[in-house]
Amino acid sequence: MTLSPVMRGIVAMVTSMVLFMGNDTFMKLATAKLPVAEVIGIRSLMAGVLLFALLVVTGDIRDVHHAFRRKVAIRSALDSATTYTYVVALAVLPISTSTTIYMAAPLITTALAVPMLGETVSFKRWCAIIVGFAGAVIVTHPDPSTFDMLALLPLLAALFGSIRDIGTRSIASAVPATVISFSSSVVLSVTGLLFAIMHPWTWPDLTSFLYMAGSGICYAAGTLCLVYAFRNAPVRAVSPLRYVLVPLALVVGYFVFGHMPDGWASVGAVLVVGAGLYSIHQEAVRGRAENRAARALNEAAATGCATPLASAITRAPPR
Repeated sequence: MTLSPVMRGIVAMVTSMVLFMGNDTFMKLATAKLPVAEVIGIRSLMAGVLLFALLVVTGDIRDVHHAFRRKVAIRSALDSATTYTYVVALAVLPISTSTTIYMAAPLITTALAVPMLGETVSFKRWCAIIVGFAGAVIVTHPDPSTFDMLALLPLLAALFGSIRDIGTRSIASAVPATVISFSSSVVLSVTGLLFAIMHPWTWPDLTSFLYMAGSGICYAAGTLCLVYAFRNAPVRAVSPLRYVLVPLALVVGYFVFGHMPDGWASVGAVLVVGAGLYSIHQEAVRGRAENRAARALNEAAATGCATPLASAITRAPPR
């Protein structure tokens, strides 16, 4: 069975989320022993080497000059801002907390897709956006006596990441995903290593090196899948699939780091995941309605009745 471009984008998005959870896990383990900038720099350098090899193997090396064109460079800068703010959050917050707060990203992305891409969002989906964002805020512990300013870092990362993903759709399709991913890894490795040498250098031991290598592999593959997803499917279809990270983060947080989410995190996670699942459901309903309309139009055309039926069956269902 041949998958449609949208379904291929959805599969790529889910795959990227699994890979990014692997990246986050390795990064958190590495930052327990090494400075954040050093970990980002070395990890990104490893990812860059892998992506450069992939450029050579696939023949995309001929397009590498696009890596630092304006739109690609802006995306790479936003990816760097997203990475730094999120990895700092990972280093100081439980992985499940950081991930759940970051889940404001799909909601922000969907909201930004309206003015920036011209996509339409229904009242129901706006309600889901508000509920999901409220859930992310709840996880930050809004009580002034317990609030941690560091909990705002994943929210800031979500904003940077949302603008980055919206910008990905504006990059010409002629620019390969490998080139876009390579550009991000180069910018991250250079900035990370520059920040790292401003402080005392800590040589990684074998375990830390392996953590960064694992992170580099997951980051390189995950970025390729993420770029593919946002270039082949509507933002409203793939962005809510980030919520796959929440249950993964809870499992990893418990079994790898021994962290049990508290009441605030549990309530917030339910709201965030619920909003995401509702958005996915809305997209599925809309897709089925469009398929029925297309079939009806084809049948009407075959019987010569397309004109009177066209306005009734091609009306876009609510989103």
